[in-house]
Amino acid sequence: METKYDPEVDVITIVLQKGDLDRGEDMGDGVIVHYNKDNVPIEIEILNAKSRLVDWIKIALNAGPKPISVNS
Repeated sequence: METKYDPEVDVITIVLQKGDLDRGEDMGDGVIVHYNKDNVPIEIEILNAKSRLVDWIKIALNAGPKPISVNS
């Protein structure tokens, strides 16, 4: 797994595995999952990364012992 950040467009890309991208699916809330031709997830893009990560970190820091959702 590899993580890249592009500060010019404020996007984090998480490369799950090497491969050719075939299509992307907007999961909502600025998250796009890219799949190969066999429908296997290859990359995850997080748009507006700085603000999203700050929000997710705040949620994590305020979380109790039970699981929480990070959906806005």
